[in-house]
Amino acid sequence: MNPRRKSQRHNGHGISRRPSSSTTRCRFRSVSQLVAAISLALLDNKTHLLHTAQAYVTSGLPAHTHRAFLRQLTDDICATDPGTLMPQECQNASMLMSAWASAPSKLNLSSGVNGKARALAVEGLLKRMIDERRAGNVGAIARTEDYNAVMKSWAMSGERRAAAIRVEQILMNMQEMYASGDKDVQPNLESFEIAIEAWSKATDEPNALSRAQQILDWMTKLYLSSSNDLAQPHTSCFYPILKSWAVSGKMEAPIMAEHLIMWMQHLQMKEGIETAAPDTVCFNIVLSSWLKSKDITAEKRIRQVFEYMDKCARMGCSEFKPDASTYNIVISSIAPAVKKYYDMGGARRADRILARLEKGYLAGDELLRPDTIIYNQVIDYWAKTQSFRGHYLRAREVLDRQITMHESGVRKCRPDTTSYTSVIAACASTYGSKMEKRRSFDLAHATFMEACKEKYTHPNEITYGLMFKAVGRLLPNEQERDRYAKTLFGLCCDDGYLGEMAYNRMREAVTKKTLVELTGGKSHGNFPAEWKLNVKTHFRKGFQNKDLSKSKENSKKNELRP
Repeated sequence: MNPRRKSQRHNGHGISRRPSSSTTRCRFRSVSQLVAAISLALLDNKTHLLHTAQAYVTSGLPAHTHRAFLRQLTDDICATDPGTLMPQECQNASMLMSAWASAPSKLNLSSGVNGKARALAVEGLLKRMIDERRAGNVGAIARTEDYNAVMKSWAMSGERRAAAIRVEQILMNMQEMYASGDKDVQPNLESFEIAIEAWSKATDEPNALSRAQQILDWMTKLYLSSSNDLAQPHTSCFYPILKSWAVSGKMEAPIMAEHLIMWMQHLQMKEGIETAAPDTVCFNIVLSSWLKSKDITAEKRIRQVFEYMDKCARMGCSEFKPDASTYNIVISSIAPAVKKYYDMGGARRADRILARLEKGYLAGDELLRPDTIIYNQVIDYWAKTQSFRGHYLRAREVLDRQITMHESGVRKCRPDTTSYTSVIAACASTYGSKMEKRRSFDLAHATFMEACKEKYTHPNEITYGLMFKAVGRLLPNEQERDRYAKTLFGLCCDDGYLGEMAYNRMREAVTKKTLVELTGGKSHGNFPAEWKLNVKTHFRKGFQNKDLSKSKENSKKNELRP
């Protein structure tokens, strides 16, 4: 038998023989370039490998093939005896750890079995490097970047609490070794950021936020006591904790987020740590936390924080100032006052905030570039403020400002179907004299025709439903209502938007004779399919009566919510 083939046979226990040191070295000489290619972060001084790296990452090979490749290289290193690694192999081990940690998302290594396997593989490589150093190989040095790769792999493993505990253990070991004199493993900003992020992802741990806060406190203490000059707190360290509070749903979340902001300002002004200064993102997260809290005082508190930000910006503070997202949150906070408590002043407050945003942008502040959503919110508020005289004119005024802003070059605020539909909704809910109703109907008609002519807008089932409502409520003459409804019905059927809402509003607007003439005496469910082709809110057959009645109730509630 061929001796080489015999050496490759399995032993009696069914386990492959360990590859010889010479075989492993030969294999690594042939694949070292590919290992380097995966670790893009290490290619700054290896430009001749850049194309190889891009070709590997974008090669289109199946994910399991990539994982098998990394696994084979890892097993080959871990299978060698301590003290036998060559300098190139030590370098390959470090690069391989980085490759595992920064593997592209297409490899599916961020959760489940693959996530844990990735973390164990990287930690196995680190342990092999430590064993190599203990065996006397002075070239096998495990550095801070290697430990960070292990922590990052655990943080991204999807193991949540277990991963966070392991990351914290590794970080504490790094600090202990550094304090003992090992300068190669000094924890840096990335090390602490990974640990804080790991606890923010530990959703199965009730005290996860407290554990993340403890690491942040420890980091600050190490820096202030000069125990680790690389542990200087940075604004980015606070993001995960702030975001976790914002989405926690806890009653105390907004207060805790505000306290964290105050602590950041204390570190900046009292301790002299400028890198810990809160920025606009931090304040926006606090505002978002108040917005999600459903607290009855949320709008008031959001407005106070917003005015504080604006005042600081006007006094020359460069770290934070309101941006478009800030204004969006402030205007969104007015929604409960308008929709739930029917506050007549809500729409007016939102309109004034929008005017400040427009003024700031026109003054040259690009951060205040408005978008379609913020305009649609204000228009919708005016549409729901039915007790305000001339509310439909205010809604149309906001739409006109939106059109003007878009025509001036702000592509983000292009009016859409919702913009026009909300103005029609405002018109359809008008009360008052015949003259007032006529004026409101003329505006609804003009807005509807404008929406039909625009390139990027087209009436939908809600638009038609609200136009039928405007016909029924605003036109006093029966013949005029029938004549207009017939034309509108034809357009609605041609566009395939005759939903239940449009049909019900049409039925209320016309006489029985006209209704039979238009529908042939058929019910909505028996209409031709092409009449309802593009309806998105139709009800399918087979729903239980309870679900159907609930859907109809929601449909009625949403009539003025385009």
